Amino acid sequence: MAFDIMRLFDGDDYVSPGSIGGKIKKYRELRGWSQKELGIRCGFSASTADVRIAQYEKNKKIPREKALKDIAAALSIDECALFDADMIPYNRMYHALFDMEDFHGLHPVKKDDGYYLEFSGSTVLDKSVTKLDYNGFLKKWYEMRQKYQPNSSDTSEEKATKAKEYSLWRGEYPYNDAKETSEKMRDAMRERRLQAELDELYAKRNSEAEINRIDKALEGIMPEVSASYTPIEKESDLIYLIKKTLEKGLPLEQFTPEERAEIDYDYVHLFSVKSEDITKDDDSKRLYALLVCAIETLQQHRINIVKSITSKDKVLYVTYKYPSSQYRFFENLQRSWADISYIIERQPHWSEEELNDLEEQFRIKITGENDVSFDDNLSDEE
Repeated sequence: MAFDIMRLFDGDDYVSPGSIGGKIKKYRELRGWSQKELGIRCGFSASTADVRIAQYEKNKKIPREKALKDIAAALSIDECALFDADMIPYNRMYHALFDMEDFHGLHPVKKDDGYYLEFSGSTVLDKSVTKLDYNGFLKKWYEMRQKYQPNSSDTSEEKATKAKEYSLWRGEYPYNDAKETSEKMRDAMRERRLQAELDELYAKRNSEAEINRIDKALEGIMPEVSASYTPIEKESDLIYLIKKTLEKGLPLEQFTPEERAEIDYDYVHLFSVKSEDITKDDDSKRLYALLVCAIETLQQHRINIVKSITSKDKVLYVTYKYPSSQYRFFENLQRSWADISYIIERQPHWSEEELNDLEEQFRIKITGENDVSFDDNLSDEE
């Protein structure tokens, strides 16, 4: 190892706390273990465990990669926390900061009368670092430093405990942060699953009454719409009907609004519509009635459309699904939702000529050889 001027004052037994040996000793003592206990936890034999650890801590021997990983694992810290990055001598600290400039964009900035360090700019690795790249790490570091900062009213024991916990947090980082994030994600998944079960129960409880309510609301309009309805024959007809429905102001959901406790791989979501939107006025009822007629046409072509009442956060939807085995009849529709949204968003702002060009591009995408006839399903079955 490089000569350390501190040795002149501490004698030959001096071990820099920034060296590998100093760090092993630091974390072992933070865990409250003897050298022998750490050695045994690393898998060393009981007869030599304390000797091996003592040699490492005094830097008489430098642990090889496997031994270093074993020690870090036994201490439950990141192995990088044991790297030999002794920053006590100023010159080493300076050059470590220069390395961080090269690899991570760290550099000094002047603000008012002070000088500060900032992560940003380019690196020798052709990486561009923005001021936000390290925000997550810096935020977490700041929060933990504030959490474990001793107060003037703390006792000596409380100050020592905070210093110990802060040191252990740093040694365990970033795995402790990943573990915390993982636990939050698991909790969120549990919450979603519970909410999904509640939604399923809510939809089941209200399904019959909601279907009856909608049917009753459509009683006067359904015969009128059915009489003027032109049956759809191709997938493009269905796509244009959905486009018209959205343009006229009846919102349809491309993706299922429900969270499900169990994923249904046998059926694919066609579309959903809030039941309250269906019955809000006569125009909405007519638009929905046209969709009902289209669904009946698909069923006549032996495409097994399944209707159900679903729920998301106690909002009821009428949901339509089809068997995954019949996906080819709706594949182009699945790709067209984004195009439909794009056209609708631009209708108030673009010129008629621009919109006509956009509509023509859309027509080419969904017709011709890209189109599918629903009669094909009847032919397949014959």
